[in-house]
Amino acid sequence: MSLSRIISEAESARDEVAELCSRLVQFNSAHPEGRTDECVAFIKEYMDEHSLRSEIHSRNPLKPNIVAIIPGESDRKILWVGHLDVVPEGKPESWTYPPYSGKITDDGLVHGRGSSDMKGACSAAMVAARILSRLTKPLSNSVEFWFTADEEIGGGDGARWLAETKRFQGDVCVIGDGSGGGLDYPSIDLGCKGGAATRLIARGKTAHGSTPYLGDNAIKKLMKAIPWVEKIRDFRLELPLELEEPIKSSVDFWLKTQALDDDQKEAVKRIYHYPTVACNIISGGVKRNVVPDYAEAEFDIRLTPGSRPLKVKDRIEELVRESGIPGVEVSVQAGETAGYYEPPDTPFARQLADTIEKVTGIRPIFKILTGGTDAISIKHYTGIPCLGYGTSMTGQAHMPDEHNTIENLVLGVKVYATFPLFYRG
Repeated sequence: MSLSRIISEAESARDEVAELCSRLVQFNSAHPEGRTDECVAFIKEYMDEHSLRSEIHSRNPLKPNIVAIIPGESDRKILWVGHLDVVPEGKPESWTYPPYSGKITDDGLVHGRGSSDMKGACSAAMVAARILSRLTKPLSNSVEFWFTADEEIGGGDGARWLAETKRFQGDVCVIGDGSGGGLDYPSIDLGCKGGAATRLIARGKTAHGSTPYLGDNAIKKLMKAIPWVEKIRDFRLELPLELEEPIKSSVDFWLKTQALDDDQKEAVKRIYHYPTVACNIISGGVKRNVVPDYAEAEFDIRLTPGSRPLKVKDRIEELVRESGIPGVEVSVQAGETAGYYEPPDTPFARQLADTIEKVTGIRPIFKILTGGTDAISIKHYTGIPCLGYGTSMTGQAHMPDEHNTIENLVLGVKVYATFPLFYRG
């Protein structure tokens, strides 16, 4: 099947891919339950209908994973990996359409939780698998399309488990998560950030709320200490030289694709060379009339791949010591590396870029995701090179009124079905 034929097949599947996305959205796979069984049963039915071989792999029967298998003539194998679980919808009144309606509107949008992150890409992969299965000449490369659970909580019953148990076997892996920039700003994710999860603890002395001077308020200590941890945002990261150009492209991408005020633009310009830090959980106190003797705060600190997390850990600990606040301690989870990235000059990167250029007419940029994907687990446990190309819309993930364009979904079909034709190893 030629490129022009795949493009034509994908264009003809506009209604199909939109309906598949809508149907997947209608299955509530949000955490904390994160059930994927209904999604997997639906995908299995689709694969059976089109005589596609598929297998279900599960450790938790409520969170199964499914793979569609397209055999090829060579020993090379391409993996495509996407996730079926989604984050909670939040307050229903924040949505124009019900969050699990899968509403398709006349302006070419599919609405609902997961439409962008990332059931849209999953629907595109389903159609791509169907198109590839109908080739009159066998593929040179084998392809496996994996639809997984638990990405939003670390992949415990999904990609991480599949990687740990060596169920993922392949030469390269395309991650369907994230934003590929659509037709206007096509992009490939070379990697994604990692983290240094940080917990700040303050200890004091309890007392009656009417005599606070007899106690030592842990919450007050915590409030004084939080800004000291936040100073890590000014710690310059040491990064590999080969990432400087992708970092520049990443910053340009976010500035062009997001509506930002001046302060937000300045933050984007610093987002890779410095840690980002967000204090997202605070807890303390047991009763309104009791001075608390314990309080803690948790920080989401993200680090660019290629940086040195242990140096960041050392600096955070140093900052807390410099604060001079008694009864305060900090715990930082950091390893030798953060996140992962692939070099931009590999054959895999060049061939995926060639594919996207053939489809869109524009040479894609390379960028680094600010968040994390299942690629971190896959790379860590299997060593399989991972590059990301997703159909998500920038700024839609985890937001109320999440939606995706049918145009994006069709573009995903084109790229996912075309790459196996052009990959040469």
